[in-house]
Amino acid sequence: MPRQRELPSLQEIEDYLKSFDFFERYVQGQWEGDIYVETHARRFLETLKFLPPLPSRARILELGAVPYYMTVLLSSFTNFKVDTLSFFEVEQSESATHIVKSTKFKERFDFEYRAVNVERNVFPLADGVYDLVLCCEILEHLLINPSHMLYEAHRVLRPGGYLLITTPNVTQWGNVFSLLRGRNIYDRYHGNGIYGRHNREYSPNEVAQLLEANSFSVERLHTRNVYKSQIFNRVPLVFSNRRDNIFALARSINSPRLGFPDSLYVLMGEYRNVVRPAFVMGVDEAGQIGRGWYDFEPGDPGFRWSAKEAAFYLRKTGAEKLCLHVRCDHPSINRAPVEMTLRVDGVCVGIAELTDHAWHDLKFDLRNPSIGHLLQCQLLISSTWVPKLETNSEDARELGLAVSRVWLE
Repeated sequence: MPRQRELPSLQEIEDYLKSFDFFERYVQGQWEGDIYVETHARRFLETLKFLPPLPSRARILELGAVPYYMTVLLSSFTNFKVDTLSFFEVEQSESATHIVKSTKFKERFDFEYRAVNVERNVFPLADGVYDLVLCCEILEHLLINPSHMLYEAHRVLRPGGYLLITTPNVTQWGNVFSLLRGRNIYDRYHGNGIYGRHNREYSPNEVAQLLEANSFSVERLHTRNVYKSQIFNRVPLVFSNRRDNIFALARSINSPRLGFPDSLYVLMGEYRNVVRPAFVMGVDEAGQIGRGWYDFEPGDPGFRWSAKEAAFYLRKTGAEKLCLHVRCDHPSINRAPVEMTLRVDGVCVGIAELTDHAWHDLKFDLRNPSIGHLLQCQLLISSTWVPKLETNSEDARELGLAVSRVWLE
């Protein structure tokens, strides 16, 4: 891996980062910055060691970059180009730029301040731009949908690009010993809001499951003690998953996909996060569909069956048409066509008549645009069917239309 110079020692990292004034400028004071550096210096060093081989001038995106100390290390000890996204719940910057200076080393860094909620917002970045996305100590702070962050990370990576995650290990020895003593291992409530605390920590296996479900292939996944005794870094492999921090390196494969392992998610059909003006079933429909849908069925194309009524939501763009790729398998469709009515914000915008079992692109004019940023849409199917009543199948679902994708144009 090309670098401007060799990686620093632990002591060099501490001395170097303590010379920067981020905490003095923007937080409570330099004393807090010193504590922060002393706490995290070894994690910074282990993260630098865990970087994958990248080409010279590779582009890196660092999520949750504030207070920019990892960014400073990458800028100083590699020849990569680093962009940053910050992650706050309610904090606001007084300017669009954060300045971080070291008088001792005569260095200054100006970082564009861009704050997003990484589990809800679309990253304000183009597709396929980065060679590596860094996600250091963010996963444990998320509340609802870490898969959204992984989807967006995959989207902005070049094909085969890397994602590096670091996060506390819930199965570490310290937690085991605490539970044996009857002590609670959950994080305390935090004055900085819902994202100030560790909302959910993960095991190494859970991190691997989450990555694989979201179209990443795990290259390396290790645990290291970075906050507590270093003895456990030298014990036999049987103890390797009991160290305090997880380091996971993965590569993007296939296309971005929102995946939800059953061991980590439940009732995602009730989740609402409408951020896209289009979606593909089984890929990125989570948060965009409401009630009235059955489980995703893979295929070419993959789809979901609707019931007699089904709801979905789109982020409004000013488009003039709403389009659906649909199929109807009603056994009596040749004798009695099936009608699909589309309502948008409670108003009927059109009726389509289906007369065969082929896939069709249905397009509806969006008249009288709604107020607000969302389109609340509802499908109403004139005639449904139950496979169990028509065949030897045990399928007792009441099926309307198969819908593969929805988009605005």
